[in-house]
Amino acid sequence: MFNWRNVKTTAGSTLRYAIPVAAIAALAACSQSADPKTAVKKEEHAPVTLKIGVKKSGYLTDEEFKRFFADPVVKKYPWITTERIDYDDKLIPEMIASNGVPDIIVTNNVNGIPAISDAKLLTSMTEGLKKHSVDLTRFEPQSLEAIKAAAQRDDLVAIPYTRSFSALYYNKDIFDKFAVPYPKDGMTWQEATELAKRLTRLDGTTQYRGLEPNVPERMAMQLSLPFVDTNTNKSVINNELWKKVLVQAADIYKIPGNEKHAWKTSGINAFTKDRTLAMLADVNIITTARLGELTDLKWDFAAYPVFPEAPGKGMGPDLHIMVPTSASKYPDAVYNVIQTVISDEVQLDMAKQGRNSIMKDDKYKTAFGQDLPFLKGKNIAAVFKTTTADPYKPSLYDTGAMTVIQAELRNMFQKNKDVNSALRDAEEKINSDIKAKGQ
Repeated sequence: MFNWRNVKTTAGSTLRYAIPVAAIAALAACSQSADPKTAVKKEEHAPVTLKIGVKKSGYLTDEEFKRFFADPVVKKYPWITTERIDYDDKLIPEMIASNGVPDIIVTNNVNGIPAISDAKLLTSMTEGLKKHSVDLTRFEPQSLEAIKAAAQRDDLVAIPYTRSFSALYYNKDIFDKFAVPYPKDGMTWQEATELAKRLTRLDGTTQYRGLEPNVPERMAMQLSLPFVDTNTNKSVINNELWKKVLVQAADIYKIPGNEKHAWKTSGINAFTKDRTLAMLADVNIITTARLGELTDLKWDFAAYPVFPEAPGKGMGPDLHIMVPTSASKYPDAVYNVIQTVISDEVQLDMAKQGRNSIMKDDKYKTAFGQDLPFLKGKNIAAVFKTTTADPYKPSLYDTGAMTVIQAELRNMFQKNKDVNSALRDAEEKINSDIKAKGQ
């Protein structure tokens, strides 16, 4: 069967020729399949909106969520929209009751996984990682092992996308004011304490503090100290290493004039707003403290102080992780998001924006902070001077245990309570609280 066509020649005459219909059909088919990727997307992918639950502070600003999650995902997978929703462990029961559990939860390995596990929202990633060809050899092995330790299982239930670093931030103006040399990399906590004594002064009506070591559990992470035995659900804090942590922290707060502790956000404010704090031991506060906007603050890094028993060890792996939940109806889209966030492109961008990478390749360390002009001239090497300590095995009761230990530390430097009594009372309180929750 033929299809007759008329074609005008350049001379103006008309030629009539025949093309087999089958050939026309073949040409049409070729034309339609010229861009198979586009065709597949249009024909096979219905629009999907994934809810990403993110803790309110310390994880991702709205700008970072857009930059590292939403924009790169929709660029690679136009049919996937990521919607950020506020998440907190305490909201889990309400989310389950209202069918509002996020498809992915952004949290940490230290105290984020146990609550999700308790709600039975964890799901094995073994098959999904295989199906979507996720290359786990790119990751630092200790980061993946820390997730397994937190979940107390041999398979992965989450994927990390960044790891917080620990560093000693210091205010150059305060050091210059009192003619004290800047802190050096590799100091022990005792050496940092001695330095703090030289900087803790009352100048007119302004009380300057030498050092804020922050919450005691961060020091404890350097020695890989657990709070609760996950097999017996009993406190395991009444020992010599925990004693060393509390005595060291209390010694810092007992420096005359340094008694007013300022943990977490309060410490950041004392350093960046009040500017009465000479040294702040903290995690990555580059974004949360908006250090790039504080052009009149003269600050720098030094390596995080260490214990002699664990030379070169910073905090344990404090990972920011993506946890796919068993409630999601879009598992393939979930893995598309995960693959995008851990891609070379996004991971390099994170590194350039001052996020510590969980990838093995040194190119991410080299890229750290490259796109942040305010880090030029800073001692960026200090971020990598310490290595992460081995992870401890977290339990569902750790958050409560931390609160108890913090209270006993305050009793030590505010009420002069001895460390043995503090640890004994903390142990009893933790065990009592665990028993009450189990009833």
